[in-house]
Amino acid sequence: MKKRLFLLSLLLLLSAVPGCGNRQQDSENTDAAAEEEETPPAPGEETWGTAPEYSAALISTTPVRYLSVTVGSTEEEVNLTWFSPSESAGSVYWTSPDDTEFANASVFTAEVTPSETISGYYINRATVTGLTPESEYLYQVGNEEGMSPSYSYTTPAFSDTFRFTAVGDAQIGKPVEEVDNQKTNWKRVLNKIKYHFPDTSFLVSLGDQVNDYNDTEQYNAFMNQGVLYSLSLAPLKGNHEIGGSQFSEHYTFPNLSSYGTCDDEGDGDYWFTRGNALFLVLDMMDPAKLGEHKEFIASAVEANPDTRWRIVFSHYSPYNGYEDYLENAQLIRPYFLDFTSEYDIDLVLCGHDHAYMRSYFIQADGSYVEYDSPAVDPEGTMYMTLSSSSGSMYRRLTDQAEAAVSRKCDTPEVTDIQITPDTLTVSTYNAETWELNDTFEIQKTSEQAAP
Repeated sequence: MKKRLFLLSLLLLLSAVPGCGNRQQDSENTDAAAEEEETPPAPGEETWGTAPEYSAALISTTPVRYLSVTVGSTEEEVNLTWFSPSESAGSVYWTSPDDTEFANASVFTAEVTPSETISGYYINRATVTGLTPESEYLYQVGNEEGMSPSYSYTTPAFSDTFRFTAVGDAQIGKPVEEVDNQKTNWKRVLNKIKYHFPDTSFLVSLGDQVNDYNDTEQYNAFMNQGVLYSLSLAPLKGNHEIGGSQFSEHYTFPNLSSYGTCDDEGDGDYWFTRGNALFLVLDMMDPAKLGEHKEFIASAVEANPDTRWRIVFSHYSPYNGYEDYLENAQLIRPYFLDFTSEYDIDLVLCGHDHAYMRSYFIQADGSYVEYDSPAVDPEGTMYMTLSSSSGSMYRRLTDQAEAAVSRKCDTPEVTDIQITPDTLTVSTYNAETWELNDTFEIQKTSEQAAP
């Protein structure tokens, strides 16, 4: 009896000691505090460190070099290009994430050609087909003489509602002594894109990925990024990539045409679709071929007559505000006015200026109409010029009557474009703080569709 009373007294004493009887409550308080600490900063208050670093084994740790993952013709495809010291054709080994030994991988054999720009290397190109929506994959490229590390790739939803991401010139190597800093900034920007837009369908880089067309270090700084191994890229040729076949050797494009070719047959205009949108990528580098782009657009629209949204990508902008580029803008402007009006182009995205500009809606005769956002069934085409994505250079613009927004930047920017069956919304962010710098929405009524 005394023993039982002693044990009862001991239990009562323990329950009264702080921290013993309240363990569950303390645990809940700790979890709540941890959750509060992990709350992300508000938009406009982020830092570069807000986005976790996306880590992946770099391709340069293997004999394989310059791996690029570029957009396919539709969501069900993706193109891969890589350099190998082996003259034998390599392959893409594509499988599910749990098949880490690639025992059940689908194999896509590459076409191989010797590189004309990097001695001792061979270019491999392969198209992966049969992708399914919202699926995770694991892949490797190479052959028995050298394989890449394993990389992950996740497809977005295949839908008429989707987003894509756009950036202006990285131009890594301008100036050359800043290559390392620009590579770091570019990596930070890509981490922010992966963090904020994990569901993005693709990333369009609007030209001048590098400053010197034949500089292998600059290409390595732009391409050798973990995020780019897991995201489809749609690159444009810029004026700093003129001079040789380096640009076309590094990337493979869907529906590549013979229109607008500049240095070789691998760098002309190309197109692809996502959802109910047609994307038209122009190579504007040869001034003698400006008239060819309308023919290209005509053929692409004919192949995709029912797309509701039509978007053009061009390195050069016909509407900009940087004084030294105004002469070129006026040279190419009539060609844009012609094809954008005839083929009902909704949006033109450009680079080149290293400054930000969004136009009013430009009419076929060059006049413009001002619309508030959301613009419902607007007449004309909206033009946007995006600033630097690496901080390589920022320029000050002069005032232009057609510009609804025009400003010099001092930090890399990222533009998010969200598309639904009836809306197109563009939002541009300061890549470091994630402050929303500009946004605009276009709405189409159910009665209005591209003819």
